Amino acid sequence: MTDERIVEARGVTHAYVPGRPTLSGASLDVRRGEFVAIVGENGSGKTTLARHLNALIPLQAGELTVAGIDAADHGRVWELRRICGMVFQNPENQFVSSVVGEDVAFGPRNFGASEGAARRVALEALASVGLPGFERRDVHELSGGQQQRVALAGVLASEPDVIVLDEATSMIDPRGRDELVAAVRRARVERGATIIWITHDMELAARADRVVVMRAGEVVAEGAPERVLTDRELLSSAGLEPPLVVRTWGELVRRGVASGPAPVTVEGLVSLLCS
Repeated sequence: MTDERIVEARGVTHAYVPGRPTLSGASLDVRRGEFVAIVGENGSGKTTLARHLNALIPLQAGELTVAGIDAADHGRVWELRRICGMVFQNPENQFVSSVVGEDVAFGPRNFGASEGAARRVALEALASVGLPGFERRDVHELSGGQQQRVALAGVLASEPDVIVLDEATSMIDPRGRDELVAAVRRARVERGATIIWITHDMELAARADRVVVMRAGEVVAEGAPERVLTDRELLSSAGLEPPLVVRTWGELVRRGVASGPAPVTVEGLVSLLCS
């Protein structure tokens, strides 16, 4: 991770219905290589902000650049969408082929790669998400977690600088969630990708470098997970609960068997209890 800003948003405002803004002057900076979790209750504007990042929603007001590309520049939309890939809540909504290899190769082909080159990067992307040998499988026969990893491979095949995941774990079981998280971590380490994860999952947010809290279309707080996810008043005002680990620690403190700042991850809790 560097100090270079790969995402810069200033005063982004958007209304699906005139006079009723979903985003109200949202501002956000993300550094290259950073893992940022954006949290907030339904209707807080987090998905709307995320979909501005690769121009799925056109900019109405404010300023937004991603990797130096102005999101308002209609002539660079396809370039922006290659640089900033998105994995959605339901992977079936983004499949363009029922055959895994063909689906993953679609992005590179769409951005101008030859058939051979697209097939090669598709195989590499499938291997990087832990699905080597799946290229001839039917996507509809895969588990939910495997489908999400295929969707991620489809994004990785286009070699993006930024990967945005919009509630990508909400429709899969815990095992699928862990597999997807592991695949995203590998993409970050091996490819230097910047990760922006839109989520309700406080346990997932606890593993980010930084947590951004949204409420009523605005960014109301941001900071390290250890600070943001232990602030019960802040989270409550945004319609959120602290991670289970934080709540468990609070109960231990209440019973007089623990003291000190709350951990935010299971590993942190185990370490404190063992010491």
